[in-house]
Parts: sequence; structure tokens; C-alpha cells
Amino acid sequence: MATWNTGWEIEFPASTADEIQIALVVRDLIHGASYDVESEDTGAEFAVDYTAGDEFEDECYRLLLAAEIDGAEDAALVQAFTEQTLEEVLGEAEALLAQRTPIAEAPLSGVRFEVVPEDEERWDLIAPDWLAPDGAEVPFGFRAFDTGSGVPFPDDATLDAHGRVIAFDFGDKLVLVGIPAPIEHHDTVEEA
Repeated sequence: MATWNTGWEIEFPASTADEIQIALVVRDLIHGASYDVESEDTGAEFAVDYTAGDEFEDECYRLLLAAEIDGAEDAALVQAFTEQTLEEVLGEAEALLAQRTPIAEAPLSGVRFEVVPEDEERWDLIAPDWLAPDGAEVPFGFRAFDTGSGVPFPDDATLDAHGRVIAFDFGDKLVLVGIPAPIEHHDTVEEA
């Protein structure tokens, strides 16, 4: 089987806090996802691994989605599968956000973003790539810290109390929102 790569830029509206949260949870759910796929129509099989990043510009959130595919190079089939997968992920993101809990807000001027060592990364913290300081591995290699106390914002206890914590900038504030952990999807064969 051949290995090949492709990618997409998917735009989400991002003029409200709710819109930003949806886009960030979609990114969190698709980043690192792997699927073994068998086409219902042709019987073609492939494996796909997704990685995701993001950008923000003019009230538009841009999901930068990359795919590494093991299988015959069939861009149309991978595109169709990816569109179907993103629709399902969007539905899951909306369901998770329906159960959200506001946690806290802080002035952006009162926090700084710092690179953290790999053993201090938190996979349960969802933060946009644009908040990462230079040299940080995204999406998990950085955190916000209170500029006065030096304590992480959110702290580990807050992260431990929620399935995921979304930390995003809106206006002049850093906003924290808790959501349940996503449902784990284990090595299932998807049909495209």
C-alpha cells in the first residue's frame, strides 16, 4: 500500500464565544483520530490518520486539517470520508458543548502563555494554536499562567474536575469552559 498526504482548510464562523468553542472542540476531536475505512461502493480499503491545527482571522476560525493515508491514492474517496467524519465530529462537539460548565474568566493582560515540558502537557486542555508562545509544540505543549502568582490557569485540580477544559481568548479575556470527556472510538472499521 502506498502512503500519501492531503489536507484541507475548513472555515468556521467565529464571531461569538459559542462559535469559537464549537470549532475548538471539533479540532480537539479530529486531531490524532485514526480510522480504518472500507468503501461500501467499491470495497476499497485505506487507513487515515488526521492531525489538526488552527488559525483565526477576521472573525473566521480556520481548521487546518492534514491526513496521512495508507492505501490507493483516491482523493475523492478520502474527501467524501473526511466530510462524513467532520459532520459526525461536529454533532459530537455540539452534544459535548450542550453539557458545558462555565469555569472562570481572566483578563488576557493577567495571564502569560509559556511552553511546558512534555511531562507537564495536559491532553485535556483545549487551547487554540494562536495563543501558543514561540517554540511551543501545539496543541498541548503550552499553558496559561497567572502573571501575579505564576499558578497555571486553569490549574491541575480544575482540569482534573472536568473531562476537557476549553481555554480561549474572547475580547480582552481568557475564558475557561468545562465539557465532558469525549466518547472513545476504538479501532472501528468505518464505511465510506
